[in-house]
Amino acid sequence: MRKIVGSIAAMLVLGVMCVSAQETQRRAMAEELLNVMNMQDTIEKSFAMVKQMIPAQMEKMKQVTGDTNMPANVSSQTDKMMDMLAEEMSWNKMKADYITLYAETFTEQELKDTVAFYKSPTGQAFIKKQPELMKRSMEISQKVMMQIMPKIQAMSEELKKKAPATEKQK
Repeated sequence: MRKIVGSIAAMLVLGVMCVSAQETQRRAMAEELLNVMNMQDTIEKSFAMVKQMIPAQMEKMKQVTGDTNMPANVSSQTDKMMDMLAEEMSWNKMKADYITLYAETFTEQELKDTVAFYKSPTGQAFIKKQPELMKRSMEISQKVMMQIMPKIQAMSEELKKKAPATEKQK
């Protein structure tokens, strides 16, 4: 009986060690993928790009909505907010979470294959072109938002008009 219990215990320990080794390997592959993708640089450039685009976007929103009551210091407040977000969501603070996310989402083979892709000339071209893709996709989104902003504003006004009527009925 002792031999059976001992054998079962040994198998459990070996199983746990094997799973732990696989997890360690997947985490290492996830970290390699994030490194080869230049994730730190991508995150930093994304924040810089958004920060740069905000003033123009706010100006467009003022034009579209006709809002002339926007405080003069909105731009500096927005800069402070973006700086705080960039600091709180910096690569150093988020790296472990990204590694966990990628390690839990992809199998070891998928990570290996993806690393191989990003190390290829096509993968490197994709990485280099990613910031431009992001910038242009944000511009497209902004354009659409500017087009629908009057509709959103009209819906908000409609809700404001209905709100007092609803409260009077109570």
